[in-house]
Amino acid sequence: MNATLLPQRTRYAAIVLIVALLASLAVAAFRVRTESHARRVEIAMDFQDFDALARSYNYNPAAFLIALRRAGLTSLAVTEELGGNVGTDGKAYVTTGAALINQARISPIRDPLLATLVATHRIDNGAVYMLVSDPSDYHRYRVQLALHFMPKSVRVLRAARPWILEVRTQIDYFNNTALGIPTDQIRLARRLGLLLIPRFQNDERFAAPQIEATVDNVLHYDPKVSTVIFFGLRNQVFGYPDHLEDTAAVFKRHAFNFGSIETYDDSQIQKGNDTLAKLIPGRTVRVQAIAKTDLDKIKLDVAVARYVLGVRERNVRVAYVRPWDHQDGDLSIEKTNVEMVAHIADQLKGSGFRLGRATPIPLYHGNNAALVGIAALAVPSIFILLIDFFGWYRRGWAIAAYGATVLAYLAGVVSHHDMFVRSVIALAGALLFSAAAFLVLIPAFRETPTAKPGAQLLRCAGWTLAATGVALLGALVVVGVMSSPLAMEEIERFRGVKLVLVLPPLIALLLYVFDRRFGSGVERPRDVFLSPILTYQLLAGIAIVAAAALLLMRSGNDSDISPSQFELTLRHVLTSVLSVRPRFKEFVIGIPCLMLVPALYAAHRRAVGWLLALGIGVGIGDVIDTFSHLHTPLTVSALRIFNDLVVGIAIGALLVWAYRRIATRTATAS
Repeated sequence: MNATLLPQRTRYAAIVLIVALLASLAVAAFRVRTESHARRVEIAMDFQDFDALARSYNYNPAAFLIALRRAGLTSLAVTEELGGNVGTDGKAYVTTGAALINQARISPIRDPLLATLVATHRIDNGAVYMLVSDPSDYHRYRVQLALHFMPKSVRVLRAARPWILEVRTQIDYFNNTALGIPTDQIRLARRLGLLLIPRFQNDERFAAPQIEATVDNVLHYDPKVSTVIFFGLRNQVFGYPDHLEDTAAVFKRHAFNFGSIETYDDSQIQKGNDTLAKLIPGRTVRVQAIAKTDLDKIKLDVAVARYVLGVRERNVRVAYVRPWDHQDGDLSIEKTNVEMVAHIADQLKGSGFRLGRATPIPLYHGNNAALVGIAALAVPSIFILLIDFFGWYRRGWAIAAYGATVLAYLAGVVSHHDMFVRSVIALAGALLFSAAAFLVLIPAFRETPTAKPGAQLLRCAGWTLAATGVALLGALVVVGVMSSPLAMEEIERFRGVKLVLVLPPLIALLLYVFDRRFGSGVERPRDVFLSPILTYQLLAGIAIVAAAALLLMRSGNDSDISPSQFELTLRHVLTSVLSVRPRFKEFVIGIPCLMLVPALYAAHRRAVGWLLALGIGVGIGDVIDTFSHLHTPLTVSALRIFNDLVVGIAIGALLVWAYRRIATRTATAS
């Protein structure tokens, strides 16, 4: 931008805008560098499901895991044993006092101590009794029961093998109590050289001592803990709700990664997830898992593609794999699972990722408060340039715009709600730059098509690149303002993503209709509201509203409407051919509309100009929206825009060629 071409009163705004864009570019450069270094990925197998599969088909678990490790498996995810699962391995037995008494009525109890207790009426009907034969299990149960129950609630009835424990609690509560991770599973992971991913269930009564003891029980047997992931019916992280700082202290002391599970519904996010991530900045990694119910509905190559896509395009760093229960062709189920892991590993390595301990997005220079604050000044600057473009410039408005931005940003930093303020500033910038991108096209809506097809296509491509370029400046501002590590891990979310899709088409339509420079034919704004509505216009309006609603519901990873099988196949083909799939809203709608505008004759342009304006607005909004998904690496978003332009310009060129042929024949016939 050449500031000398602007009026004196707004030249300062242009200079500040350039500085702010350079600050945003610096943030983007720091972010690209950080993302290029955070490329180590874990492929983890859920041991609980794996063990069930191995037992079902009589596979040797150790040999099976060795084959998986050679294929690329890096980690073993081991889960705390719930009370209801005690005894499934034959090393312990759990029953209630009432069940023991009833059993004694029909058959003798073989254990002499239990038989004596029943005979002397010293069995508590409401208590739970544990008969344990394995020493390591007994030690674990003693430690874990002491963490969950009061000392008087747990009694050792026999302190020699087989040990007998009495726990005074309800069996339903006992069944849902976590009793630690079995030591044989931890030792298995260590023996096979696999990283350990412990999965803990929260107990809301836990404080620092209990949290430390639970973790130490794992570290005592294997210090190679990489990532900690939580589970449980209540869907809570350790320490929720009152002791999250104690949990954070454990993560900091042992340098664990915190596995934040990717969800498509906010209601599924673990309670305390975001707060814990904020307490341990730079230690969070995104975890992707496919539910067992979904695995039964999809093909093996689709499951592999999902994991690879999550790592490449959504900053997933732990691919949490469950065993595949079906044969793939002539392969056994064991070989099928080995092939699944091998395919995931090979495709990730082919994409430049490394396998090993997952690397989170660390604190980096691009999130510097001063740098982000400078980047935020792009928003009042573009606002001032726009109001001057419309002839509404007032010095007071300019001062108010800069003052409001600076004060809002400082208030956010001081109050520790800076990400909310940054979201508001970024949204305002996205919408203002989308308006600027559409205003760039004013000459395109007025120019006369050229006689030479080649020259016309070059003009169309030029205008397309010009509008896309301005939209990319808006995307750059969003990146500069919003690119914190927590946003890149999708802990903090850009709250304006949906509005970035919805509002730019409306802005484009309003500008086209009410700004005479577009040549829409509207002389006075009131004429639009006083004009009679024809039936076809009403039907068209209904269709557009329905299409907009569909577009909104289809947006994002948590789409309310699933894509058709044809669309899924097309997406797969585009991903395979172009590496990064372009977005339909851009290469099918936005860019073709941009290409058509300068190629239409005046009468035709006026007839469909409003529809083209909407389509262009969809494309402009989608350009900015592509970079608003902050968990997607910048290089991936940039490649997606490039692919959008290549495919969209090709489609637009075909439409321009078809239009010119039809228009020429129609003119000749008349």
